[in-house]
Amino acid sequence: MALDYLTADTQEVKDALACIADAERALQAAERNYRPVICGERYMTGDEVCEYLHISPRTLQTLRDMRRIPFTSVGERLIIYPESGIQGILQENCRAAQTL
Repeated sequence: MALDYLTADTQEVKDALACIADAERALQAAERNYRPVICGERYMTGDEVCEYLHISPRTLQTLRDMRRIPFTSVGERLIIYPESGIQGILQENCRAAQTL
């Protein structure tokens, strides 16, 4: 009677480890893309706003200091920005392209 042992070289173990690696990649992607909804509103971090608007963190701070962009302070160091507020500011300041 032959005994079957599971080792790191058996196909079953390789398949199981591949499935675990796939699940880990999927969870990491979900974590990167997760933005929680607070009271029905989606909020963005400062880094996300800078990337979305193609501005520097210093420009974002200036816009915040001048109250030109909506934000909420959570605690002492965390500042979040409502996604609908950012899109509203973009629509308010959108101008038609000029032809030469």
